[in-house]
Amino acid sequence: MRVMIHAMPARMWYVERFLLPQLTEQGVDDVTVWNDTEKRGNLGACLESFRSLTGDGGTWHIQDDVLLCRDFAKRAAENDEGVVNGFCCLLFGEDELEQVGIVPPLHLWHGFPCVRIPDEYARDFVRWIESGTHTPYSDRLIRKGKGDDYLFHEYFRNIHRKDKARNIAPNLVEHVDWLLGGSVANTWREKQARSALWNEPESVDRLAEEIQKYLDE
Repeated sequence: MRVMIHAMPARMWYVERFLLPQLTEQGVDDVTVWNDTEKRGNLGACLESFRSLTGDGGTWHIQDDVLLCRDFAKRAAENDEGVVNGFCCLLFGEDELEQVGIVPPLHLWHGFPCVRIPDEYARDFVRWIESGTHTPYSDRLIRKGKGDDYLFHEYFRNIHRKDKARNIAPNLVEHVDWLLGGSVANTWREKQARSALWNEPESVDRLAEEIQKYLDE
């Protein structure tokens, strides 16, 4: 099972001090950290990281502002096939929480905090972005260099509309950007973009305490 962490320089302290140790403790050793040192931004960094993928396998993509569930490695390995989303957030437009398990592309949850994508699809997504054949709204996102998650969802439901995907509950990660200074890509967001299907509240409390202790050192 391969994991790629999508990071930015300002969050590398969290990746190195908290996220990587979590993965190591759970036995995940095939991990790549894609740090946006070139400041390409949301979409640009996503495309470059996807372009770098080789082979016929797949990769679990997680962002630099998540907390893994205690059995992330086990459940991710059990679902290491096809397109899989391990995070559901009501703020991302998910109004059908019953859409758990095998779903058509239209009902794949939005959001990139935790998603598994076949590497072939990831590379093809880059080609699709560069093709210039998109809706007006998608074109605006591309010009702004934002919306990697929305754009992948559009790509998947249009190009692979006969495929099936999987939504995993309880979720594999919790989004904890509010513990790390708030959203970078969406600074306008006033509410916390939390998981709607997270069942480890005590883990979040413990992480908050550990982060505060680290920052006080």
